[in-house]
Amino acid sequence: MNAESLIPFIWAATGFLMLVAIVVVIFWAYRNNQFDENIKDQIFTEGDDDRYN
Repeated sequence: MNAESLIPFIWAATGFLMLVAIVVVIFWAYRNNQFDENIKDQIFTEGDDDRYN
């Protein structure tokens, strides 16, 4: 196996590791309640215009 035939395998392995890392990061965020925030309450306050409440 020469270097030219090894390059696609390196790209495939790198892509696979990136996908695994993305899944791990999303799982970590889910376990740490990063998706439970109510963004509307963080942006708007009670003194804002009624159409935003």
